Amino acid sequence: MHSTHPRQPLAPPTMTYCLPVWHGWAVLPTPTREYGGLTPTPRGFRARVFIGDARDIHEHTARELAAALAHCSDYHVHGTDPHGLATAVGLLAALLGR
Repeated sequence: MHSTHPRQPLAPPTMTYCLPVWHGWAVLPTPTREYGGLTPTPRGFRARVFIGDARDIHEHTARELAAALAHCSDYHVHGTDPHGLATAVGLLAALLGR
């Protein structure tokens, strides 16, 4: 699931991604009729990714997320588990090259 937030006068718009957690793993959202899973971030948008209390993220999930974040100007990953947060940040940094 994602949402778009209105922006401040000089701040770029932001998209938020909330990944569900399944048995300690951050997973991709299940596409439904109303929501199509992950929507790519438009060029120039910032992205905020919430992984909750996930302890790990699978490489496939990280690749799909990196593909959705490919055109964002900046991204931040938020989570409550230090190990899961470090893993997600490390994988995304390696896949996105930033």
